[in-house]
Amino acid sequence: MDYLKILQEKISLLLNKLDETKVLNKSLESKNENLIKINKDLETKIKIIQAKEKQLKISSAVNDDDSDKQYFKNKIDYLIKEIDYCIERISI
Repeated sequence: MDYLKILQEKISLLLNKLDETKVLNKSLESKNENLIKINKDLETKIKIIQAKEKQLKISSAVNDDDSDKQYFKNKIDYLIKEIDYCIERISI
């Protein structure tokens, strides 16, 4: 009889641990979803900042800044090469 009682107590403890684990799991899932949302918001902000940075470089390139002017020229060359490549692929 003592073995059954000990076994019942252990089962009860395990069930309690299971319930605690379920609660912890739900909490962690909620935190994870929140962090995913925050991460997406930050990625959006980064993209906006990067776009603004490009706009600033382009506007400063127009104002005769040599380093930004070279960046602007390189960017235009790159875009022209991409367009040429696309036209070549369409012609095939």
